[in-house]
Amino acid sequence: MTYEAQQPQEKKILVELTLNEALSLTGTRFPQNHRLEVDAIHKIKKQLNEQLIDKRNSLQ
Repeated sequence: MTYEAQQPQEKKILVELTLNEALSLTGTRFPQNHRLEVDAIHKIKKQLNEQLIDKRNSLQ
């Protein structure tokens, strides 16, 4: 007997980041501009919130 665990397909989100924002999230440091990492994280959180709100609205 074989058992295959079925994983639900991961939902994808799209977030537009500048090259430097993406680099800052990988650990590259920009000592003169800490805002790069902060802005990148903010963009990701904003997109996640929008996706969660859309999902909640479609369930109602």
